[in-house]
Amino acid sequence: MRGWLDSLPRAEYNKHKAGLVVACAESRSKILNWIYGRCKVPNSAKKLINAYTLQVSGKEIFTIAKPEELTEGVSGHASDTAI
Repeated sequence: MRGWLDSLPRAEYNKHKAGLVVACAESRSKILNWIYGRCKVPNSAKKLINAYTLQVSGKEIFTIAKPEELTEGVSGHASDTAI
């Protein structure tokens, strides 16, 4: 998220930080924690942030995996045998 903000013209940086506060309906301190990597951005907020960044710059900054998609090496089904 910070990379996206840093890519904007400097004069728009604070305007869009404030825009993220409004778009996510979160406190300024929480948004700053997300921007500076002090805590993880929840998926629900990533969707709101993507909607905001898409409107502002025409691109989404987060890739949100669908719950039914499993990563490589992860089984979605438990076997009946113990290892």
